[in-house]
Amino acid sequence: MNNRRNSRGRQVLKTLLGVIGVTFLLGLASPNSSFAQSPQINVWYGDQQYFGEQGRTQRWVNILGNISETEKVSSLDFRINQGELRSFSLGSDLHRLATDGDFNLELSWQDLRIGENSVRILLGTTDGQILEREIKINILPLRTWPIPYQVDFSTEKNPQESVQVVDGLWHLGGTGIRTTEPYYDRVISVGDTSWTNYEATARITIHAFTPPEKGPPTYNVTHFGMAFRWRGHTRDGRQPSRVWYPLGAQGEFLLHPDQTTAKWRILYDGGRNAPAPSYATKANAIAMNKPMYIKGQVRTLSDGNTRYRFKQWMEGSPEPPGWDVEGVETGARDYPSGALCLVPHNSDVTIHELKVKPLSK
Repeated sequence: MNNRRNSRGRQVLKTLLGVIGVTFLLGLASPNSSFAQSPQINVWYGDQQYFGEQGRTQRWVNILGNISETEKVSSLDFRINQGELRSFSLGSDLHRLATDGDFNLELSWQDLRIGENSVRILLGTTDGQILEREIKINILPLRTWPIPYQVDFSTEKNPQESVQVVDGLWHLGGTGIRTTEPYYDRVISVGDTSWTNYEATARITIHAFTPPEKGPPTYNVTHFGMAFRWRGHTRDGRQPSRVWYPLGAQGEFLLHPDQTTAKWRILYDGGRNAPAPSYATKANAIAMNKPMYIKGQVRTLSDGNTRYRFKQWMEGSPEPPGWDVEGVETGARDYPSGALCLVPHNSDVTIHELKVKPLSK
């Protein structure tokens, strides 16, 4: 008798708890629930970030992330320390901001002091809330990025300690650093704006890519790029800026559905009056999910012009003695120095390791 009475009591208790749980969940999903309606500010690389560990690769510090429930956002601003409010954009913008709610705050080094800085994101909602997220930005004393330089991404714990992430969400796995959301120009930068003549070799694996099509997001080209003499996006009135030139030049390893027809081109400067691209005369055969090497050089020649050279080969094959493509740009129009960028454009890529060494003039 007592056992039956206890059993009935437990059953009643379970029923009551079930009703309470369902009511709670319905409350969270209810249109009147402030929890369900509030956008969330997600900062990809954490609320405590450090810049300048090795040096300064470009003119900007980039704070990246995503805001959910964008249809409920009525205003967006950020403030550096006690400075004035500045507005910024949310994606997708079909360029640097890939998905709905992505953001990229471009902070000038001149606006940041050595040591700790506060960056506050202030978000107004359509129901009158003001949401806030504070990020602590730690700027290390000015130093010149060392060269030669190498990094094994399979052993790294924080990407910002060995490179600077300029665009996109990347994650460190057991074998390297990989694009989490492939899209337009996912960029990591390495080196110093004072670097002049150097050679870079990257060991990478291409897992997949979006076939090139006219218009966004590929703009008729898909590639893994290696850009030389980079100094950062040019201010153009947007937040973030979209103009990626001027720079030295970018070697783009062009990808196509037929994996036997990958081919290099060199894209110079990028401005309206830039020289025509240089294309390789031969195609390269590649394999998905197999490691390969990408190598490039930039060197100012004795006549003052700049030569760019690029090659690719699969791991397990000998390095080709020659270059797949070479091109020369006149010194009068070229950037004399700048950092290195690795640029998967609409491609899912793991970068395993990178080695950079100086070249004599």
